[in-house]
Amino acid sequence: MKIDRLELIPIFATREMGKSSPSDPAKAISYHVIVRIHTEEGTVGLGEMSDIDFGSDPAFVQTLASSLEPYLLGQDPFELNKIQQRLRKQEWDHQVLCGIDIALYDVLAKVLDVPLHQLFGGKVRDRIPFSYPLARCLTEEDVQANIQRVEWLQGLGHNMVRYYFGADLDLDESLLSEITRRGVKINALDASGKLDVETSIQAINRLAKFEPNLVESPVKGRHDASPEDFLAVKDAVDIPIGEHIANSNVAERLARHSAIDVFNTGLGYEGFGLCIKTFALAEIFGIQTLLGSTVELSIGTAARIHVAASMQNLDLPIYPSGPLVYYEQIVNEPVRYQDGYVIVPEGPGVGVEINEDKLDAQRV
Repeated sequence: MKIDRLELIPIFATREMGKSSPSDPAKAISYHVIVRIHTEEGTVGLGEMSDIDFGSDPAFVQTLASSLEPYLLGQDPFELNKIQQRLRKQEWDHQVLCGIDIALYDVLAKVLDVPLHQLFGGKVRDRIPFSYPLARCLTEEDVQANIQRVEWLQGLGHNMVRYYFGADLDLDESLLSEITRRGVKINALDASGKLDVETSIQAINRLAKFEPNLVESPVKGRHDASPEDFLAVKDAVDIPIGEHIANSNVAERLARHSAIDVFNTGLGYEGFGLCIKTFALAEIFGIQTLLGSTVELSIGTAARIHVAASMQNLDLPIYPSGPLVYYEQIVNEPVRYQDGYVIVPEGPGVGVEINEDKLDAQRV
């Protein structure tokens, strides 16, 4: 079996919430690149480079495809380690590696006629609790927009959120007071690495009454911050501290210093390999885990759900919720969410199939 064609298709998608603020209309559009890896036998693997700026530039995406082809064309997709080793000798945007990795694994699972989770040992759960992202509040209008979003969310039977805090603590407290009064549970408060140590401690202690499961990225520098900064916050608050794991060096450094309580891992940095290694390292060091998100469409979301379904030491509600965030869908049947859970897709590979008409409507 050989790979004989690579397609990269840049698309756009619109969403109700922005990266920075519900009141920032410039953030309502995001760009993605859909990956299709074709084999000589006719199998097509699907992947996704999620929420990336270069997706708005078709010429760049075409150049990227040409750059990737020498690493993929003529290769046997079952020689996955060989392909990955060659790719990692060059510098790529982390989402490039992620999208290619998903498509390669999708090929393998489709050839074997099994759901993707079977490649990771099989699922240990059929559904997974998730939390929906609420953008940080910069204005009172943002508070009201988030409350309206929560009303919509609860109408669908979902009741857990993660919230980006720290821009204005008065607004943060106003929002969290109102939505917890309505029965919403706070899975995570995310400072996005925007606060210094002292400010972070003060903010976390002020918002601790809302009982989040964890606080993420509490100090400037995020995963590049010193273990001492994380420890200073960890020792001063009573809420578990988490951080995004960008590579294996970050995971090892934070684990060896017992600097954080929770690993937020995912596919976005390099693909399945780093993600699964991070789960294993967390188990060795007794660190809790959750599976994160870069607000993917259904292909990227489905891939992440298969990982979450098969990791025995998944501890906290996961983040992938893109199919609820975006107005448009490019697949026939999006990933399903029900009563606060995301349902593990079935069928071969990632378990979703592209709708060509919908895809064409979203092309850049």
